[in-house]
Amino acid sequence: MALPIHYTGIAPLVAGLLVAASVASAVAGRSRERLLRYGLAVAVAGWFVYVIPFVTLDYSLREAFWNTSPGLPLSMRIASAWAGGGGSLYLFAVIASAAGLYLLRIHRSRLFQAILGSLVLAALAGAFLNGAFALLPERPASGAGLNPLLKSPWLYPHPLSTFGGYALLAVAAAAMLTGEKRRSLVVYELGWALLTLGIMIGGYWSYETFGWGGYWAWDPVETSELMVWLVATTLPHFMVVVPSFVRYNAAWLLSSVFIAMYVTRTGLSPLHSFAAPGIGALLLLSAGVTPLVYGVYVLARNGEKIVSETARTLRERNLYKMGLFIAGMALLLSAIFVYGTLFLPSILSAVGVEASVPQMQSGVRYFHPVLYPLLVAMLAAIPLAFTGDKLGWKGYTALLLTTTIVSTVFALAAYKGVYILAPLSPPETNALMAFGVPWAVIAAASTLVYIAYRLWRSRSVLIVADRLTAVSLLHLGLAVTVLGVILSGTYAFNDKYTWYYELKPGDSISLPSGAKLTFEDFSYGISNSTVDIYTNYVGRSSTYVLAWNVLNFLKNDLAEFIKLYNQGKELFNSNKTVEWLFKVAKNSPIDLNTTVIATGNATVTLYDLENNGTMILARNQQVKIILDKALLRLDLNMDPNTGVISVDLLVGAANLTVELPAVIPIEQDKIGFHKYIEMRFTTPLRLRLGDVEVIAERIGLLPEALLLAGKGAPFIVNNSTITGSNAALYVYGYIKSPEAGKVKVPSQLSPAVAAYLIASLNPTTQKMFQSIEQSSLYQLLVNSTAIDRLVESPTCLKSQHGCFGYVDAPRLVPETAWLEVRLKIEHGDWSKTVNVRIRFEAYGEIQGIHGLVSKVIPIGLGLDDVYVVVSPPVVEGYIGGRVAYHELLVYYLHEAFKHLPPEKRLALAALMAAGYNVDVLNDGSLSVDERQQVEATLVDLYLLAENFGQTNSTIVKEGLHVQVKIIPGIRLVWIGPIIMALGAVYIAVVRIIAVKRHSR
Repeated sequence: MALPIHYTGIAPLVAGLLVAASVASAVAGRSRERLLRYGLAVAVAGWFVYVIPFVTLDYSLREAFWNTSPGLPLSMRIASAWAGGGGSLYLFAVIASAAGLYLLRIHRSRLFQAILGSLVLAALAGAFLNGAFALLPERPASGAGLNPLLKSPWLYPHPLSTFGGYALLAVAAAAMLTGEKRRSLVVYELGWALLTLGIMIGGYWSYETFGWGGYWAWDPVETSELMVWLVATTLPHFMVVVPSFVRYNAAWLLSSVFIAMYVTRTGLSPLHSFAAPGIGALLLLSAGVTPLVYGVYVLARNGEKIVSETARTLRERNLYKMGLFIAGMALLLSAIFVYGTLFLPSILSAVGVEASVPQMQSGVRYFHPVLYPLLVAMLAAIPLAFTGDKLGWKGYTALLLTTTIVSTVFALAAYKGVYILAPLSPPETNALMAFGVPWAVIAAASTLVYIAYRLWRSRSVLIVADRLTAVSLLHLGLAVTVLGVILSGTYAFNDKYTWYYELKPGDSISLPSGAKLTFEDFSYGISNSTVDIYTNYVGRSSTYVLAWNVLNFLKNDLAEFIKLYNQGKELFNSNKTVEWLFKVAKNSPIDLNTTVIATGNATVTLYDLENNGTMILARNQQVKIILDKALLRLDLNMDPNTGVISVDLLVGAANLTVELPAVIPIEQDKIGFHKYIEMRFTTPLRLRLGDVEVIAERIGLLPEALLLAGKGAPFIVNNSTITGSNAALYVYGYIKSPEAGKVKVPSQLSPAVAAYLIASLNPTTQKMFQSIEQSSLYQLLVNSTAIDRLVESPTCLKSQHGCFGYVDAPRLVPETAWLEVRLKIEHGDWSKTVNVRIRFEAYGEIQGIHGLVSKVIPIGLGLDDVYVVVSPPVVEGYIGGRVAYHELLVYYLHEAFKHLPPEKRLALAALMAAGYNVDVLNDGSLSVDERQQVEATLVDLYLLAENFGQTNSTIVKEGLHVQVKIIPGIRLVWIGPIIMALGAVYIAVVRIIAVKRHSR
């Protein structure tokens, strides 16, 4: 009997059962510490088994299929084990288990065993429910490939530090909840250090991946990491001044960790989410809500004690404690605000209500007004804590007032434009930057003063064991980070600071740093490794659904149009009348530059369109028509609903005169937009216009005012004469020529002729048709049964997915295409050649996340960066005004087409067109314009791919796309967290030394 889970799930399952048994025993009042130890150890050991299918490309494990491929290097295959939603939860469980084993050595309370076991059990259960150990029912031809944005060395440090931080903080919180302090603080400090690094590395990963310069976008996952960090950072500040608050803070920290992991696995984040809320995600939410409820219970029970401890701290007026208290309150309010912002949408999404979290520009407007003043308060508290005992209250008050005055003066100067920090940003942004800089500088200076003082005072190795020196180092890192964010934030976030260049091979540009960047050469390449873009996609993914739609559109629209076009072309070439009409219409208006005079008997009627009235101006009487500078205009107008073309004839004149036999009995002397004159001839009127004869049975007189919808000149009535400039006669009758014979006007031409004329008259359509006729796409469109085979499954009605979303696409396609660019950077006598590889991962387009990964080159300039982004050029399609395509996609299809028959080429192009436009399917339906856009993309990509050649590359003709911006102070944003993490590790070392001393 086959196991319902993959073999890698056996160890985690056994671990879960052992842990569950130990939790049940602890809750029942019996300690089963050994069971818990065994369970945690098995969970850790199971990880080494879990990595095996990722390394060996064993696609029977679903997570291995979705996150690996043959082209993935061995080092990245190991990291892909935690790239999925289930694998990352198992990683959390493994790290939490290891930390739990460490703490169980000295802390064996049943309550701790129950809480530790429960959090590990929740993570293991979440891993199972999120598919970490699920089998793949189909046998794929290859892997689906790792998310293109995750195919980066940063896949190691960012998830490991973030989930490591989460796990260590959660275990430390569990220990603190149950009374363990010394060793739990060691775990806490290490967890805090890892999370701090994780946030920084995540910011740097975004900075060097997305290509817009930003490192923080208030994406919900980024915000959730900040939430955990704020809650965790609040804890040590209150540990000294309000000790009774710590148990609630610990419960809150445990809650925030699981809420953060829930946010990552829901649709709240467009950048990081793994899926919509499922049972696994809801389990994480429950694991986040439970400790919060318990924490509120603890808070209620200890409320009086917390209030009394707070009052005592305020009465003592100890400067160090006051600094801790103010910073703690600023952190507490910040944490409550951010936690609440994520908690409510999390609850709403869990119950099926659509919810969102402010992000990007809306995130700036939402978070900054609240968090900025709290940040300033925290910075103001740092000198109080570290230099307050030396300054005293008077000295600190003077420092506070001085800094406030300096900050205010700087802010006002920046707002008024006297002192500009960011020239393209609003005055408010400049003011906030200028106001914040002095506070960050004072905070950093106070920690440096404290460290210098301690070094001078100790003059021995004892400084190594001084916890406050480590704490001051940590706060120095915070001040440095804040200074970097203040200086760089608006430059990184705002596209206004970006310069755009197009560089052809051999071209150079001067960078803001004074360096010179030269584009030396380029080459395209494609991988030999393949990915499976069929298994687990067909009939399921939105990309396949859209591709299925677009192929059906192509069959019903363009294929039918081409059939009509061919019929019309044949008719056109065999029918001299149609050919002549087309020639005259194409050359219209034809200026005859002559005066034409005609006389005939007619009944002339004036129609008042505004008042719905008529008046007979002449009844079967002779009228005279004079056309000065006559012209002939033949219009071919198509009805978009029927495809039928109407043939309309107008005879125009620079000056038109109509003479009637009697005075015209109307009050007004003008006939304009709302009046219309018709002439019906007893005997058809004949007008000779060059070699063409017009035979008019009826004529409509059209003044310029009517031709131009009221904007032109009306007819002028003078006694019995009607005159008008730039007027025309609309002819009902015939047009006769030696070439075409006699043609009735107005008349209609068939849809086939319409199709041919449309394709012939429109230059864009003409170019497209010529390209189609020269490509392998033509035969597919002429004989559309091949398209039917692509979209109709052989087991259509028997398949569990039916016909909808079936595309007979190639199973295996090349994994990656790249554009290799050689750049040279020169600065004075120094020069460096930089080889840049821009990637296109085909499966990214199939997965609807897009496969292009541009290349970022941060060039250091002291503490600033010259931020250079290199992207492939954009190629215009054959169907103008629709969509433009990056050339790397075109090259990829060109290479892939070499090994595919035409129908498979079309299927692959349809999938790429769908992935490129997958956002248009948001509401599950397509508008007419969206339908035309996706269809145009398919045709464009097919034709561009078949006609591509490196010698005619857009890079050669127009240039490589290069973006440059200078981001001041950005390196402080990376240096600061490293200093903070080192400070936290320093504190952990100090605590370990203290624990060893205490245990002696």
